[in-house]
Amino acid sequence: MSAILHIATLCNRQFQLHPASLRQVIVHLDGLDALCKTLGVTPISHFIDLTAVEFEEAAALAGDTNTSSSLDPETGLAYGIEDMEWLPISTGMISFEALISHLQRNHPKELNGAPLMQLVEELQRCETTLAPLEIEGGQFNLSACTRA
Repeated sequence: MSAILHIATLCNRQFQLHPASLRQVIVHLDGLDALCKTLGVTPISHFIDLTAVEFEEAAALAGDTNTSSSLDPETGLAYGIEDMEWLPISTGMISFEALISHLQRNHPKELNGAPLMQLVEELQRCETTLAPLEIEGGQFNLSACTRA
C-alpha cells in the first residue's frame, strides 16, 4: 500500500486539505531527508501526519465502510483538527526554501536519477501555499493517505 501526500493548512481554525498531491516528494522522501540533514534543516518526513492512514486502517479493521455519518464539522473528515499533528509554517518554510535553492543550483547525489524539475515544482507549490499563512502564525502538515 503506497501513501499519497497532500498539504494541509490550519490558520485561525480554518482547515484546508489542498487537493494537489506531492507524488515526487513521497517517492524521493529518503533522498530529500538525507539532503535536509546535509543542509541542516528539518527533514520533510518530520512534517508528515499519519492520522488519515490510521483512521483508514481502523475503519478497514472494523469493517466500517460508511464514515459519512460521522464527519467532523470543521474538517469534513472522519477526524478533527485536534487529532492531527501540526507544525509551525515557519519551520516548513525553512526546509522548503533550503531544498528549492539547493536543487536549483545543484544535482545532489542524494537524489541521483530523480526528476529534479518536477521535485522543485512540488516543493515550490508547498512554499507558495504556505507563504501567505506564515505571517498569520499558521500551521501545516503533509497529510498522508492511502487513497487519492
